[in-house]
Amino acid sequence: MKYIDLTHTISHKMPVFPGEAEPSILRDELPEDAGYVTHRLESNMHTGTHIDAPFHAKSDEITIDNFPLSLFVGTAAVIDVRGLKKILMQPEWEPLFRKYTIILFCTGYSKEWKTDCYYRDYPEFDTKIATALASNGVKITGFDSPSPDKSPFEFHGIYLRDGRFLIENLTNLEILLDEENVTFIALPLKIEAEASLVRAVAMIES
Repeated sequence: MKYIDLTHTISHKMPVFPGEAEPSILRDELPEDAGYVTHRLESNMHTGTHIDAPFHAKSDEITIDNFPLSLFVGTAAVIDVRGLKKILMQPEWEPLFRKYTIILFCTGYSKEWKTDCYYRDYPEFDTKIATALASNGVKITGFDSPSPDKSPFEFHGIYLRDGRFLIENLTNLEILLDEENVTFIALPLKIEAEASLVRAVAMIES
């Protein structure tokens, strides 16, 4: 079995979505004779690779720690949409949406990570995709970009209901495009919040 890390590293003062606070990672000041080192993290739950629960779109007030872990592990289909700025629903996706409860969209946009344009010029997904994902029972949809939409965030509003989740800022999805059996794992922190930082990983046959 081979493990593919799909997660961006969290670093001090790293770029974040406009309007959010940058994360702070500081080494604690301890006595010189202390036999250990500690760090403190202050971060928005939408920093870097993270998962949104329905609470994020105000469709309920259930914090992410209340959902069973089984929802965040499963076999995933990876769809190639690289090179597109506006992504429209395609008829050939319907069978995948019916078969898989986890769908990952590879936009190729993660190559822009930490550039000035990353949070500005990312591709947008048509709301018909959100409707099709939801109606076919897809529980997790992931993107290697900051978001599937821009203000007023209609995709979020349509999809983030009834125990469905969005994962944003993934990376390395290109590695998975030719794989037939992808097991996807993205466990949220056990935290009373509307979203969570995650360590997203794919398992494939080596």
